[in-house]
Amino acid sequence: MPVVLLVAAAVLLVWSVIVFRWLSPVGVAVATVAVGYVFGHDFWNLHLGPLPLTIDRLLLLMLMAVVAIRAWQGRITWRGPLTVDWAIIALLGWLTVSCIASNVGSGVQLPTSPYFRLLFAFWLPAMLYLAVRLTPLSNRTTTVVLALLAVLGTYLALTACAELVGAWWAVYPKYIADPELGTHFGRARGPALNSVSLGNYLAISLWAAWTLRPRVSRGWQLALLAAMGLMTMAILFTFTRSVWMGLALSGFVMLVAETPRHLRLPVAVGTMVVGGVMAVCLWSLVLNLNREDSGAVSHHSVQQREAFAYVSYHMIRDNPLFGVGFGRFYDQKLPYLTDRSQSFELESIRGLHHHNTFLGLWTETGLIGVVAFIAMLSGWIAIGVRMAFGRGQSLATQQMGRLLLAVVAVYLPSALFHDLSLIFQDQVLLFLVVGLAVATAEQATRHAGATVPANSASLLPTSSKLLHSP
Repeated sequence: MPVVLLVAAAVLLVWSVIVFRWLSPVGVAVATVAVGYVFGHDFWNLHLGPLPLTIDRLLLLMLMAVVAIRAWQGRITWRGPLTVDWAIIALLGWLTVSCIASNVGSGVQLPTSPYFRLLFAFWLPAMLYLAVRLTPLSNRTTTVVLALLAVLGTYLALTACAELVGAWWAVYPKYIADPELGTHFGRARGPALNSVSLGNYLAISLWAAWTLRPRVSRGWQLALLAAMGLMTMAILFTFTRSVWMGLALSGFVMLVAETPRHLRLPVAVGTMVVGGVMAVCLWSLVLNLNREDSGAVSHHSVQQREAFAYVSYHMIRDNPLFGVGFGRFYDQKLPYLTDRSQSFELESIRGLHHHNTFLGLWTETGLIGVVAFIAMLSGWIAIGVRMAFGRGQSLATQQMGRLLLAVVAVYLPSALFHDLSLIFQDQVLLFLVVGLAVATAEQATRHAGATVPANSASLLPTSSKLLHSP
């Protein structure tokens, strides 16, 4: 029997090398995100010791094999990290140090292992980002990726609408209809069983479809516009305020980016005025939003953010630089909940993880961790601005720059009201799209072969060869 298994493993290895050599890292990366989101843990999983094996994790192993084979074939050329990549490296390094130093003992009961969260919320998304960055891109490649994201968004929108009207025969995978699984049953929540994640995927897919629109024929443009309308309706059906904010902010960013230069200021100011008036008029309605729970419960959810902010302030004051340890907010917050010097209650957050990505990182990893995280996001925004608004950029580069800015705009409001490092699917989609955009910018810089102004140097690779290679 061991001989048979050994022979089978050898045959599988040979066939894998033959097949994997023809696969594109970008294609496998997109499949990892899309297929992994639709067919996640609740669809299929197999436990190998403490680590559950799922479809997306199998695809991640395939991606690592494809990248390794391409490197062995000499089809990958590493030209040095971008300045923003150093922020990613610093973030990963510090989170790892903080996780190890927090020294979770057997007596500490946490719902999510800090090591598990570190791996799937940061290290694996960074691997996707790197795999895409290492792959030579063409307009055709990015067009195919945008089309796949548009298809994913259309499927998710149809599923969301079917969920809301109770047409369970049209919902797939079928476990979405199980109220005992996940959260947010009663509103659109998608395959991940989480309305926040579904809304973010829909919003990013919507802007992918918008970016794809100028690249296809008129008939397909009409189909994309119809799909975008469906995605917008599905986003509303998530009944998630942060997702709505992300859609509004990303829409504002895309509007300004696509407005002619001489009209940008009046359009931006006018849009902000109209948006501010609408926010004031609808604030009470949004605050007491009726969802699968009552409006009173929704209002209490808003009040809990005040409790999170109060507890975070005191935890940061006691551990400002290094934090309490990555993944340790859940148990380290408990002594602070006995504080009765404020008028609002704190006990309701006892069994909850943090609801703010930035404050969560600050309390857990200190100022070092949150600064590295903000530096990473700021670097991506800076690259997006340069791509979208820089003079002399090709149309394809401008489009990917606008998409990059829209994706970060979708991410930020949800990051302010939820700890997205606990929603692993959102992290991998963010890093995937950012990797595509940054790779596009890097390739455009190489092809231009021209030196840029000194004040743009922070957005470019640290290797000067990257700017002047043929």
